[in-house]
Amino acid sequence: MKHVMIAALGVMLAAGPVFAQAEKKMLAKPMASMSKMADALAAKEHALIDAVKARNAKVFSSMVAAGGWSVDENGLMNVDEFVKMLGDPKSDIKIEMIKASDMKVVDIDATSAIVTYKTEQKGSFMGAPLPPVTYVTTIWANQGGTWKAVFHQESTAAKR
Repeated sequence: MKHVMIAALGVMLAAGPVFAQAEKKMLAKPMASMSKMADALAAKEHALIDAVKARNAKVFSSMVAAGGWSVDENGLMNVDEFVKMLGDPKSDIKIEMIKASDMKVVDIDATSAIVTYKTEQKGSFMGAPLPPVTYVTTIWANQGGTWKAVFHQESTAAKR
């Protein structure tokens, strides 16, 4: 009996480092995939900005969830309404320049993340000048294997 207990203790002590290494390997893989996800979402956010600059409603709508929402100093806007305006040559959207900087991706889980950044921009929307500097947040969700922007928020920077 004494030999069985000593053998069992030896197995347990030897198994500890094996389980610890297995746990480290399991943790390393998701972190690497989260980094790839962050890079992919940052690229998608830049593509959305480019679609707005180019007024390309087709590309823009392919990257956003139907029925999504946007909020800025003008209030709430359904993304479907924005897509219609973006694609309408008669709509009053004039984008001269948008530059994103300080982009960060905050992973929520494997199927959702938040992208934040600062914009410098010049142009007008419905007759009003665009705020020169905004702080932006977009929530992305993986819907059936495709990442879509589901919510977008912009805050005008305080004047200093």
